[in-house]
Amino acid sequence: MATTTAPATRSSSSSTRTAGRWPSIVGPRLWMLLALLAALLAMRMGMFSFSSMSLFLDEAQYWDWSRELAWGFHDKPPLIVALVRLSTALFGSGELGVKALAMLLYPITALCLVGFARALWPTSSGVRTGIVAAALYMTLPGLAVLGLLATTDAPLLLCWALACWALWRAQVTDRLKYWAWLGVAVGLGLLSKYTMMAFVPTFIWALWGIHGPKKGILRLGPWATVAIALAVVSPHLAWNVQHHFPTLHYTAQVTAAQDAAGGPQGALGFLAGQILMLGPLTILAGLWLWWRPVPAITPGAAGPTRPSSVSASQWANSTQLSSRLEGASAPPSTLLTQPGGVGQRKPVARGSAYYLAAVSSYRFLWACSVPLLLIALVQAFRAGSLIHWAAPAMVGLSLLVASRLSQPMVPLAAPRPNIWLMIVLAGNIAGSVGTVYVRELVGPNLPAQADVLARTRGWEAVFHQITPAVNEPVVRGLPFLTDDPELMAQSIYHLRGMRLQHLYWNPTGAQTHHYATQQSLPNRVGADVLLLTHPGQEAAIAARFAWVRPLQDVVVRTEDGAERQFKLMLLRGFLGYDDATYRQQSGTAAPSMETPVND
Repeated sequence: MATTTAPATRSSSSSTRTAGRWPSIVGPRLWMLLALLAALLAMRMGMFSFSSMSLFLDEAQYWDWSRELAWGFHDKPPLIVALVRLSTALFGSGELGVKALAMLLYPITALCLVGFARALWPTSSGVRTGIVAAALYMTLPGLAVLGLLATTDAPLLLCWALACWALWRAQVTDRLKYWAWLGVAVGLGLLSKYTMMAFVPTFIWALWGIHGPKKGILRLGPWATVAIALAVVSPHLAWNVQHHFPTLHYTAQVTAAQDAAGGPQGALGFLAGQILMLGPLTILAGLWLWWRPVPAITPGAAGPTRPSSVSASQWANSTQLSSRLEGASAPPSTLLTQPGGVGQRKPVARGSAYYLAAVSSYRFLWACSVPLLLIALVQAFRAGSLIHWAAPAMVGLSLLVASRLSQPMVPLAAPRPNIWLMIVLAGNIAGSVGTVYVRELVGPNLPAQADVLARTRGWEAVFHQITPAVNEPVVRGLPFLTDDPELMAQSIYHLRGMRLQHLYWNPTGAQTHHYATQQSLPNRVGADVLLLTHPGQEAAIAARFAWVRPLQDVVVRTEDGAERQFKLMLLRGFLGYDDATYRQQSGTAAPSMETPVND
């Protein structure tokens, strides 16, 4: 008798181990995805070898700030600055070195979608849906542009994807480790960009909207998330307190501002921008396939049949929930496996794992996207909005579209709209290449308005022209003065080898950005400086100096036929921003400033 019992016990134990196993991610499709991600990343990085692109304004600022790390800056939290610091330490201070790690975060985020999809739909088909979502996400036209830049969106999108993944697992299992991971993801997201605050509606909805062992806030998990998130972000909050809340004030001013750029036109422009971000083909495929019935395979049938309720699934040997199910109407053994055989369409318990994957998962993905889109739309109506402000919504939307291009809740053998998938991916790649390489493809006849990267072009040539004049012995080492934040950021980066002191012309004492707050020319008479400014601006600045010498007129023609024009001047004997300052500090009457004294 004993000899017959032991094998049964071993078989039962083996079956239990198998039942707790997640579907494998590794396979041929994953290697194809990795090849696609590597090819897209290499294409983006290779662009800098033959393009005139330099750093964008924000990137030049981040590089400048990264030389002295802090827990906050005037208009940005610190994570992107720390990322640029690490990137330049690994890859150097060239344009690609500044961008490298931020660019790498986009394919990492895409890979996170595979794990997120497997958590939503723990089936072999669900894994394939995640791989499709990752490919779709990486080829979105909006990410073709963002993927070239070291901006706060790079870490924010990764943190948003991780937060969505962790929140789903936390709610359906109520395990403390997932609530802790969620707190870390949200905290790091806030250190990336305050847009992470838009995750709060998603978090609150999930506490009641997703079935799990418990619901609501009367438990340890959600409060652990809040505590950990606050702990992660607390050094940044302390920095704001110490510096009188510059980052928080800046964000509040931008959010509360009302501008003529808003209104219905601003809202419609924002919506049009979202279509361009996702790609028209992506939206068209998603809408078309969403209303098309999902096929289910019935044994013995000649082909797929239309399901009357929830379609049948090749359910994986994995566990969505613990045995403590709230509102479950059937034993755990029934709820943790596929309800019925393939092709059966019996009602599903609302607390079951199958209901979570077939119904709640889609509601959750909408909850991960819609609140942020609505917040950004309201902001666009009030004061205008940049189209990338709602970029994290692409995480949920990519998975929603992928769930129609490769359904997660049907057998692997079920027919799939593969032609649509190929059209969408090919169209997105073509659109991405066209968006990024439009200047190289069309040439100088393309207007600047059609080139989304126009502001990054021509800067290296500008500073290459002025370098000999700045290196002249008579002016070498003088402070470098500018009156434009973008010009100042670019000069700091491109003249980084000269170790110059950079100052900002700030006669009104405004504190509207980092350089006005931290590096304004002190209102003390006597300073000698090198001035770089736009034509037409030099007269007002030169009038506040006793001696003026024009050094160079800079003209750089960019690929679109436009010109970057600047004036480089030597200014000696600063007289203060106003006559009262001059009289107070010199003890004499102010000289006549009708015309500056030239050599």
